[in-house]
Amino acid sequence: MFVHLMAFFLLVGLLTVSHECQAQRRRNPVTFYDYEVECMGVGSDGTQFLKVWSYGRRVNRAISQAKRNAVHAVIFRGITSGKPGCMQRPLVTRPDTGQQHREFFEAFFREGGRYLNFVAITSDGHIADEDRLRVGRRFKVGVEVTVMHSALRKELEAANVIPRLGTGF
Repeated sequence: MFVHLMAFFLLVGLLTVSHECQAQRRRNPVTFYDYEVECMGVGSDGTQFLKVWSYGRRVNRAISQAKRNAVHAVIFRGITSGKPGCMQRPLVTRPDTGQQHREFFEAFFREGGRYLNFVAITSDGHIADEDRLRVGRRFKVGVEVTVMHSALRKELEAANVIPRLGTGF
């Protein structure tokens, strides 16, 4: 009986910890994104053309998430794969910036948030069959996205999230 009771409490504890980790992952504006990104090219107007692979239970949700993921990659991860010459470091280079400016990023990345001002989907509604994969219960969808890199940098500089170019020398 004691063994069954201990197993029950262990199971309840594990489920609680798992639920808390998932809830924290959703709330953290810096780390909850599950995606892959590669650079397809850059524009002379300060834009980046990216291919973003996002996940969602529905294809439409994955497509919508791709916009957020593209901006998140430019800000926090940088672009490390793709065509030569278009890889870039993340705009945020200090690891604690996401937490220091948590309120800013929560508002920025919220559903319908300001991140949408810096992104345009190039392949919205025209996803090729090879860019739509079933992975378990979710879909993995490849979407071509254009990110206004220069405008995004100016926005983060104006909000004092990142230092202005040319400072610190």
